[in-house]
Amino acid sequence: MRALVLLTLLFSLSANAAEILSNQPPFALTLEQVARWTPDSELASSENISRQPLARRIDAPLGEQQPGPARVLYAPDGMNNFANYLDTQPVFNLYNFSHWSQIHVLNWFAGTAEHTVQIPARPWVDTAHRNGVKVIGSVFLAVAQWGGSADTAEQLLAQDDKGRFIFADKLIEIAGFYGFDGWLINQETDLTAVKDGNNQLLKDQRDPKRGKALAARMLSFMQYLTARAPQNMEIHWYDSMVQSGEVRWQNELNQHNSRYLQGKGRASDAIFLNYWWDQQKVLNSHQQALDLGRSPYEVFFGVDLWPSRNAQRAFSRTIWLDWLFDDGQPLTSIALFAPNFNYNFDGEPHTPAFSQFDQDGSEAEAFYRAERRLFAGDNLNPAIPDQQGWKGLNAYLAATSVITSLPFTTHFNTGQGKVLMDKGEKIGGPWTQMDRQDILPTWQFAVFGNQNVSLKYDFDKVFDGGSSLAIDAARNDEQARIPLYQTSVIPGESGQLRVVLQGHKGLSVYLQTADGQQFDFALPASTDWRLSEFSLSALAGQKIQRIGLKVQSGQGQLEANLGRLEVTP
Repeated sequence: MRALVLLTLLFSLSANAAEILSNQPPFALTLEQVARWTPDSELASSENISRQPLARRIDAPLGEQQPGPARVLYAPDGMNNFANYLDTQPVFNLYNFSHWSQIHVLNWFAGTAEHTVQIPARPWVDTAHRNGVKVIGSVFLAVAQWGGSADTAEQLLAQDDKGRFIFADKLIEIAGFYGFDGWLINQETDLTAVKDGNNQLLKDQRDPKRGKALAARMLSFMQYLTARAPQNMEIHWYDSMVQSGEVRWQNELNQHNSRYLQGKGRASDAIFLNYWWDQQKVLNSHQQALDLGRSPYEVFFGVDLWPSRNAQRAFSRTIWLDWLFDDGQPLTSIALFAPNFNYNFDGEPHTPAFSQFDQDGSEAEAFYRAERRLFAGDNLNPAIPDQQGWKGLNAYLAATSVITSLPFTTHFNTGQGKVLMDKGEKIGGPWTQMDRQDILPTWQFAVFGNQNVSLKYDFDKVFDGGSSLAIDAARNDEQARIPLYQTSVIPGESGQLRVVLQGHKGLSVYLQTADGQQFDFALPASTDWRLSEFSLSALAGQKIQRIGLKVQSGQGQLEANLGRLEVTP
């Protein structure tokens, strides 16, 4: 099986440019195409079907953290332009994501005035599901001045002679066929706007009667879609349109938009609120959800991280994170919009580019560092909360893990590389394929003790896949402890720990049991990749709760790379 996978990868790497299908089937559909869509049509692709089940998650609190009910939705802006591929792409610097343990829902945020329905790509769905993260597609009704039309909304709201919403049933069928987890309905068209035959706005003309009627039908559509969707499918609504059919962002849950979450019936499973809010709006929304009989954690406050805009500009606007918590307890959930600022933001006078990885593969370290900063804070260390500046999501919300069975194996492969390696042997050049990503560390990267220790993904020294985990330490009189993975696994008498390392002496792997015992396994120095194997018979029948590294105290520089870490039953 492995040989077949490698041959497939090598064949797909023979091209020299990425093939991203931005606005075409099977990923992007017009409403006319949705109406004709069937599993057997030319508009569908069996290659885009995800059969990866959603992994069960366990809590992974760090230090004094307590798990909580808040969820994080992650919505990179323009996923159709970054990730609409199925086969391995022969380039290194495509968009990527590595902090799955910190989020709960990935929204395939995309759309054009013509391509209303945006379907997630299987490689991303597979990887999200392996990490216990749901993926929802987007239905986008565009802003009127950008091509959106009340006619398109009316088309979406078509009903058959029995009153069934045709497109709602199609959306459920499409999500079920491809194996993803629901939809964000992003209705941003002013339904009172009037346009001419060329889809151009007629200045100062409005049709309030039509707008109100379409808004009422949209509410019925949402109630129908949410009621008909299978139990584990999620339907989210974006805070834009109000009862009149006009676009009036509320920036909170209130009497003007709450009907699209809960009115006379359940209209959606969650609401994604717009971005111009403050602490009082958070408190109001928390109470409004309770008054509706809904969980406040079904309310996602939108966080617009794009640096060209000023709502929650990445790293320079920070107070909003405190507003979402009361005495350390979350008041609502969070929707992170445009976190791809680390990939394709070109810079402004007030904010330099965080990386130019979209143009230059040598910017990989900066790309990954900026994503890590989003979750770990300015000091890039979730073990030590920042006292000022940007504190990071992990300072407020505990991570999760999916490592609940053995064997567990990782090569610290992020799903892309400058080269493709197989057990230390180069078998290909630059590549990206998200579904090749390993389960990555729960915390990236928490260091207790000696703070002269840094970790990163290394794309130059690779044992298997496209990356390894590099550890660089200026050793002193203090040991460093680096928790990598939260686990809930029990080895047997024949269980083993297997580690492939290249580098200096002074590094060990530790396994921590549920009762707090730590078992250390020292790794020998090696100038080449070297496999070390350790019996776990002394831990047979005990639950391993954490896997991590220790840098022993001492003098001199320690440089090492982990190419494989495996725990067997």
